[in-house]
Amino acid sequence: MSRQSEAVEIFIKIRPHDIAYFNFTVDAYEGLSSVRTMDAKIGLIKVLIPVAFVEDVKRLLQAIKEEIGFLEIVEADTVNEFA
Repeated sequence: MSRQSEAVEIFIKIRPHDIAYFNFTVDAYEGLSSVRTMDAKIGLIKVLIPVAFVEDVKRLLQAIKEEIGFLEIVEADTVNEFA
């Protein structure tokens, strides 16, 4: 697997009513990352980031966090606590 094809997964807990706004905002930066809703009821989403864009996406996520607030979940084991 080449380094360019590798991706980093970041799990985020967000208020369910903010999911659409979050998706719209991230999608506006086409190709930077992709968002998957894991559980809409509890607001759990996954952001898939190509390795080359990790720092850019982290800055974008910080800006969104300051605007609407969310809890970033880094460890996959932590995700099970919300299921």
